[in-house]
Amino acid sequence: MNQIQRKNPFWSLAGPLLAYFGIQLAVQTVIQAVIQAPYLAEAYIDNFVNSGAADFQEAMDGYLSAAGPAIEQVLKYQVEIAGAAALCTIPLTAVLFAKDRKLERSWGIAPAEKTPVRKYWSIILFGVILSVGVTCLSAMVQAALYDEQYQETAEIMYSASFPMQLLVMGLVMPLAEELMFRGVLFRRYRETRRFWSSALWSSLFFALTHTNNIQIVYAFFLGLCLCYLYERFGSFKAPVVLHISANTASLIFTETGVFGWLGNEPIRMAAAVILSAFLCSSLFVLMQRMTVREKEEIHEENNDPMNMFR
Repeated sequence: MNQIQRKNPFWSLAGPLLAYFGIQLAVQTVIQAVIQAPYLAEAYIDNFVNSGAADFQEAMDGYLSAAGPAIEQVLKYQVEIAGAAALCTIPLTAVLFAKDRKLERSWGIAPAEKTPVRKYWSIILFGVILSVGVTCLSAMVQAALYDEQYQETAEIMYSASFPMQLLVMGLVMPLAEELMFRGVLFRRYRETRRFWSSALWSSLFFALTHTNNIQIVYAFFLGLCLCYLYERFGSFKAPVVLHISANTASLIFTETGVFGWLGNEPIRMAAAVILSAFLCSSLFVLMQRMTVREKEEIHEENNDPMNMFR
């Protein structure tokens, strides 16, 4: 806990969260309206103006029938729309993140000891392996308990071009989500709460931003892992690297047919899940030891009386 006392603790948490969702909703609404406007305007002219509105019900039916192509266009660009909405939240959350770090310094709170970037290879590898295990496990759950919403979400996600998928889901959305849910929300919870309470609440809100049961469960546990890495590595870069690595690896493996090959045989998927669980557990223990060893080395260096001459 940082023990920072804010004037209104509730709104210090709820305010950024509401603004984050509000910005996304506003951007999505505007873009969708722009996409749909030409179709609806043409339908209005054809069915109400040119027809003279002799039969209102018939004109209304014709107008509503034009909504189909308009909605299809919106669905076609869902990834791009989601990317634009996420991108527009970054200025807000980046400013809040920077102000919070400045506030910590003004309260005399020492920055966390950071694990060197050269050791982030373990996070990248962890993210790649995690993406394999989670994707295969999700596919197995989907096969056993068919979730139509999950299927629709997957189809929309992969409808965009591969470069656009990498840009939006591999970079923009992970960065936007990490700034909001770890950089702002988790860190503000940590001002007055212990780690697990902060991680649980911020991960719960992160999970609820997803649209189906399978993704909600996955996002919740991913959120806990991201919070832990932030705490353990002492840097916002750690959860960002993991989130980007996991998303990018999943997109690449889908595009190159790796997941298709694994999905052809249930035994392959089961083996991939088991192997991923084992490797992720091993890497998790390794990352714990690396960060502990690094902090011990820092303490030894700080306590070394000869350190002043280095």
